[in-house]
Amino acid sequence: MVVTRGGPRPEGSALGVDIGGTNIKWVHRAGAAVVARGTLPTPAAGPAGVAATIAEIAGAHTVEAIGVALPGHLSPDLRSTTTIPNLDGDWQRFPLADTLERATAKPVLLMNDARAFASAELALGSARGHADVVFMTMGTGIGGAIALGGTVLRGSGDRIGEIGHMTAEPGGDPCGCGARGCLETVAGGRTLAARWALASGGTGNQAPSATPEDLVGAARSGDTTAREILETVALAVGTVLGSVLAQLGLSTVVVGGGVAPAFDVMRPAVELALRDRRALVGPVTLLAAELGPYGGAMGAALNATARPLAAPSTPSRLSVIP
Repeated sequence: MVVTRGGPRPEGSALGVDIGGTNIKWVHRAGAAVVARGTLPTPAAGPAGVAATIAEIAGAHTVEAIGVALPGHLSPDLRSTTTIPNLDGDWQRFPLADTLERATAKPVLLMNDARAFASAELALGSARGHADVVFMTMGTGIGGAIALGGTVLRGSGDRIGEIGHMTAEPGGDPCGCGARGCLETVAGGRTLAARWALASGGTGNQAPSATPEDLVGAARSGDTTAREILETVALAVGTVLGSVLAQLGLSTVVVGGGVAPAFDVMRPAVELALRDRRALVGPVTLLAAELGPYGGAMGAALNATARPLAAPSTPSRLSVIP
């Protein structure tokens, strides 16, 4: 399907599921309201285990359709998975849509998680009123999406907008996609946590457990090492974003995802890195996503029952339970 200008309008009842490398987030949308939502750890049992978990969630709710957002690429018919770098197990050619439809007797729509996030923010969040936007999601990995003329671009296999797999450090660390030095290997949540664990006194496999939130908290408390780590990451993020904006001629960026609080700390250094592009793309507007960590799940739910629309005069909004 194509997400049209103004984004999908809330219709019907749907389950939206956002599968991350660490957690699965889901929302049950009925009409214009999210009536239930939740988070649970992503099963380590591979695609069959993930499918079983989604089917179990769907069985607990009365819905007309299911939308599933995934951190990777899909088959050309958008029914199976292909490259899913941050999920355990063999996802190559896994028939997820067919598997879920057999298990639930509901129609299933698959889409990339960043494109789901973008369509929700375009219709309901901070990108409302903006036709041309670059989206970046910061989570276990780094996702991206592009909206031109109010349309979130998807393409064959839902592959358009992979900012996280643009090269940030040539010859750098290996990435789950098969390349080296991708932005995801520099700014993804796993990398941030690992760098802070080592900086906190660990060595190699003996590094203490840490989270991106620990790193951000230390930086906000004035820890010099934590700030240096985030400034280095911010330079890579700003450099890659600058290249994307220059290539597309855009100047608006929306940032969200579970690790987005790290971007709040990195923002001054990112803005500094983007100043070199000012003459080419003009002032860059950096916007924080409004829909929080459930944005991807909301986008999946919206798209599961959406109808292509012209731009509405008054953008619809979801009412979200506390």
